[in-house]
Order: sequence, then C-alpha cells, then structure tokens
Amino acid sequence: MKQIRTVLIGAGYRGTRLRELMAATGCFRLTALFDPALPDGEAADGLTVYSRGEDDYRRMLREQQPELAVIASPWHFHIPQALHCVEAGCHIALEIRGGRVFGEYDELLRLAAVQGCRIYPLENTVFLRENMALFEMVRHGLFGEIIALRGGYRHDIRPLLVDENGRLGNPNMPEGIWRSHFYTTENGDLYPTHGLAPLCLAAGIGRTDRFVRLTSFASKARGLQDYIRRQGGDASLCVTQGDVVVTQLETGQGVLLTLTHDTTLPRPRSLDFELQGTRGIWRGEFRKIYIDGQSPSETWEDDAAYITAYEHPFWREWGEAALAADRHHQGMDYVMLRALAADLRGGADYPIRPEDLALWTSVSPLSKQSIATGLPVDWR
Repeated sequence: MKQIRTVLIGAGYRGTRLRELMAATGCFRLTALFDPALPDGEAADGLTVYSRGEDDYRRMLREQQPELAVIASPWHFHIPQALHCVEAGCHIALEIRGGRVFGEYDELLRLAAVQGCRIYPLENTVFLRENMALFEMVRHGLFGEIIALRGGYRHDIRPLLVDENGRLGNPNMPEGIWRSHFYTTENGDLYPTHGLAPLCLAAGIGRTDRFVRLTSFASKARGLQDYIRRQGGDASLCVTQGDVVVTQLETGQGVLLTLTHDTTLPRPRSLDFELQGTRGIWRGEFRKIYIDGQSPSETWEDDAAYITAYEHPFWREWGEAALAADRHHQGMDYVMLRALAADLRGGADYPIRPEDLALWTSVSPLSKQSIATGLPVDWR
C-alpha cells in the first residue's frame, strides 16, 4: 500500500497515541504536526512542527499539501479546523467528541460532498474485537430481531478533571483543562458516542431505522464536589453536570436504546453494552451470551467461542498485529487506522459514515434540552 501523506492537528494525549499507532501500521507517512503548545520548528523525529498561534495549522495545510489530516484537538476546535482542511482539499480523520449544538456538522458534510473529501470519524469502540464480532452475529441472525440495547460511557475521569490539590481544570492534564469546563456549565450526556456507536451500527440505526424521540434524566451532582473536597479544594464550586445521566432513545421501528453517562463516581471503566433480541441476548460488560435453543436453559455462557466463530474479517486480517501494537486499547485503535487506510486506498469499506457522527453527537444537545425542560424531545 502506498503510504498516505498525513498531518496531525493536536499533539496532546490522544494525538500522541494516534501518532504512535499510525507509525506502527506502516500505512501513513506523517510529515508535520500542529500544536500551539510545542516549540515551532523541527521535532526530534524530523517532523515539521507548526505552532505560531491557534491558526498555524492553515499554514501547515498550505505548505504540506497533505492527503489526510488527522484532527485530535480540543472539542471546540474540531469543526472549524475540519472545514479548513476540507477547503484545502484533503480528507480528514476526525476524533470523537460530544455534540455542542444540533446540526453543527451540516456545513462540513455539505462542503465535503462538494470538494469530494472523505470524513473518517475515529470512533474506536466500533473496532473492538467483540463489537465487530457482534456485528457479524447480528448479520447472521443469531439474536433474531433486535428489540432493546444498552450502552454508555461509564468511566471515572475525576483524576483527569481535578489535580492532587483539588483544583478543577487539572493543569497536569491538558485535556482536563478544557474538558472540566463542561462540568460547571452543562447538564446532559456530554460524550455519547463510545456507548452509542456500536449499538447503532448493530441495530441499523441511521441506516434502516431512525431515532424519533429521546428523554433524558440527570441525577444530582455530588461526586465531583466530594472528590474536590477530599483533595483539599473548594467544595463550594458549582458543579452543574449530574453524576449519572440516563437517556432513553426510541426508534421508528420500536427499538429502545438506553444510554448512560457516568464519569464522576468511583467505578471500574465500562461501556455497559447489552443487546437483546427475539432469539438471544449479549452482555458485553461481563462477556456473557444466551442464545435461545443453544445455551443451557436459563444459563449464561461465556461469549469467547461465539466471538471466535463470528470473527470479523478485519480482526482475522489485522488482529494479531493490533494486539501487539495496541494493548492499551485492546487493538481497536490499530484496526481502526488500518480500516481507514484500506478505505482510502480502495480496499475494505470503512464502516462509519460522517452522517453517523452527526447523528450520534446530536444526543448531547437534545439530552440537555430534555433535562432542562423535563420533557421528551422529538428528533428533528
């Protein structure tokens, strides 16, 4: 495969990780990166670094003329940076974020269609081995007709948001500095896509079915304040984001999907996946499965044999290399990047469309609206 001439926008935690894995795949030739926090000039590995202010990525686009730009900057920069990349005529790989306003991707989708540029949403949970096997199980009818799904972003990120002295906006974590702002200004599902994306693809939501309504509920906000107090910080700080936000989504074909956002209470990390149909159920968090007429009566089975039997082609081809290069995220980032490169070079199709990203992120503003009004919200 001819390497893809690539630039990187944003060299924080996520950008650095993607940079390492792009090198591991051998599919990308990274020539430059943009990050205002870095010294301008040349990096130790020979990359050109652009850092003369927040707009210097535009100079990088002009001078480097990349085929692909990978955007891994703070959330509020994503769309304006993506628009400039598409205007420059390059494809974009866009990191995942929470939605800000409804319809915010419309202009980007329109411009990309005019320019003939592809947009690759980098939602890595879609590429987790068991999730991709789940797609194959659904496609082969193992679960029958899909009835109900559950997922979420259940990840204790208090140490990311608060430093060891109890200060919100952890200066030791660049992502924490800007991400903590949402917890004192918003109340909704701030980050829906990790839990939502694989379930939508499994159930055909955005393809053969569509969301018609959602209702969101938020618990009280106590976890972050308690953590700040125990770290010696100002416990009177106003936290607006509920500790647990639950969103119930309904589709036109009568499928129910429950989504949970849970990031400020102590718990092990979980995507909380469950898929239930007329012939069986899969519980992803516990890696258990029950298939009517196959599993022992009323007895959960380990799903390992099913995952192997329904191994997705991506994992058959790239799985061994993925696990060797990407143990931190169980190979899913590596497989995602290989799938992107294969699509861009005319091989296997990338399974996520930019319209999917627009759909999934819409949950954020609509959930905030539902919580604020105490009412269901019809999908627009």
